Amino acid sequence: MSSGVLQLLPIVSGSIVALSTVAALLWGVWTYKRNAASQVQLLALGALQHYLDLAVAHPDLASRDASEPVDARYGWFAAHALATAQTLWTLAGRDENWRRPVDSIIRQHRAYLRSGAFECGDYSPDFVRYLRSRVPDLKCAPATDAPQPERGAG
Repeated sequence: MSSGVLQLLPIVSGSIVALSTVAALLWGVWTYKRNAASQVQLLALGALQHYLDLAVAHPDLASRDASEPVDARYGWFAAHALATAQTLWTLAGRDENWRRPVDSIIRQHRAYLRSGAFECGDYSPDFVRYLRSRVPDLKCAPATDAPQPERGAG
């Protein structure tokens, strides 16, 4: 081999190693992002599945007529449903496929959102803004910042 080729060999091999390192780093970043996205999908799916399990267990609360009053039992169920919607919206709300179940939950509990029983302060302001975009006549419950007496005290 000529001395020119021998002098280029370390440069070429160093370049190959550097390119391999960059390729491995890019592969690692891509794999990390793909796995993180998969984890988000699994978390969202778990939250939705839990809500659907409750809806099956309580069909009278899940498919409630809008004319029925908001009682404590339904208030609990609707608040749980909207907490699920907020979780889905927070985790994957930018994905149109996940926005559909969020909007479906909101539609199912529109009467609750209009009733004045919805505690807006219990939810993120961004999510409440999203709710208002879907239910313009959303009515928040009056704020109750006063400390509540302990049960059994009297």
